[in-house]
Amino acid sequence: MENESTRENLFGDMKRVSSQPARSRQEISPHRGGQLPPAGGAGTQAARRRTRRGLLPALSMGPLSLRLNFSWTLFGNLAQAVCRYVTLVLLVHLCGLSSAGLYALAMALCTPIWSLALLGLRGALTTDAEDEFAFADYLAVRLISSAVAMIAITVAVLMGDYSSDAVAIILLVAAAKFFENLSEIFHGRLQQNERMDRVAIAMAIRGLAGVVLMFPAAVLTGNAVAVVAAFPVAMGLTFFCWDLPCAAMLDRAGGNSGNQPGFWRAPLRWSVLGRLSIVALPIAISGFLVSLIPQLPKYVIGSLLGPETVAVYTLIAYWITLGMTIVTALGNTAAPRLAKYYAADQDRAFARLLTRIMLLVAAMGAAGVIAALGLPLLGADLLARLGPGVADLPRVVLSLSVFAAMLYLTGPLGRALNAMRRFWGQVATRCVGIALALALLPRMVGARGLAGAADAMAISSAVVAGLFFFNVWKLLAIRAGERAPLWTGKAA
Repeated sequence: MENESTRENLFGDMKRVSSQPARSRQEISPHRGGQLPPAGGAGTQAARRRTRRGLLPALSMGPLSLRLNFSWTLFGNLAQAVCRYVTLVLLVHLCGLSSAGLYALAMALCTPIWSLALLGLRGALTTDAEDEFAFADYLAVRLISSAVAMIAITVAVLMGDYSSDAVAIILLVAAAKFFENLSEIFHGRLQQNERMDRVAIAMAIRGLAGVVLMFPAAVLTGNAVAVVAAFPVAMGLTFFCWDLPCAAMLDRAGGNSGNQPGFWRAPLRWSVLGRLSIVALPIAISGFLVSLIPQLPKYVIGSLLGPETVAVYTLIAYWITLGMTIVTALGNTAAPRLAKYYAADQDRAFARLLTRIMLLVAAMGAAGVIAALGLPLLGADLLARLGPGVADLPRVVLSLSVFAAMLYLTGPLGRALNAMRRFWGQVATRCVGIALALALLPRMVGARGLAGAADAMAISSAVVAGLFFFNVWKLLAIRAGERAPLWTGKAA
């Protein structure tokens, strides 16, 4: 009787343990994230068979390392940048300069509207380590905001004085942006689970698909509208054939926590959607300001020195954009890990990871400054060919290098503030930087030309970086004062 009672207690305990939901790796260690793989069995084997029959290879349970995620993100961003450049070149070659101009007009009209339609949801999703909102809520807000943006663009185009070709191209670009925005929120889900390999492959697929589809459209029709139609087709195919299957596999692999709905929730929770929009709005505004800051010198230079000087400035400063591609890739890779550390109160691990990233981007900025200091060694003849019409090219490049170094530092610091869910503070700080730049640029450009423009941007970016740094470490110090000191205890 005693043995039977012991056996019943033992099996009863085993049943209770097996009936409990599996703990996630995030609960065990934020270094790993994701969920522990199931112990096996019929359900797991059936899921594996379904995955093998699917379009894509099996998606592993755990996240990738920071190094792999950064490599994949960098690859995806570079592939997208190259494909966009090739797209413009091919449009000029296949359809002529006027058609490329219509495409540029369409992008100029659609991009600001779609930037607001993004609502910063991806940044809010990737840093939502405590599951404040379900993915179904993020997707619902993205669908609603994208539909509103599509309607706004359609009304603006129909009310404007555009030719039929221009109307068609604008609407096709808007359709491509619609699918791109839908893909982006699913990319945020993958980024939250630290699977940037699937995101990078999606970026490469849609870029290459758009370029490849341009050729048959040009050969068969020779019409610019048909060529531009390749872009929404490529975006739509990538969304349905890659992004959705990847998200479905993530759920099957255990990415869904089990207590939240899948992709969609019915009926919609309007109060929750409204609260989510308010939470994400400052990220959208901050993203808009980030894209605006590098353009400020061009506006002032164009008004004071003419469009030719704007072209020279753009040529000299183009390498800053390439550097920001690396900084953005690094920030997108580290953002989910920073959010997990902060949500788990692991401030020391948070500070150590942020410090490593800042040292890396600071090294990039320092390398640019050192290269600028060595620029005079190239000789006056070569410098004249590098910067036509610029009398003091080394001085301009040196100031631009300082500007780039400060701008690079704001990248990881901004991601850290996102992880801390401090969104409106970023908006206020960036507004201070823009106001300072607008105050300095006219006077300094008028006095020293391009060198003055670079100096003004370096000063404003240094102020923004300093305020970001102060805010991040102030928040960490406040939390450290509420419990054990920040630099004591064992790191996670």
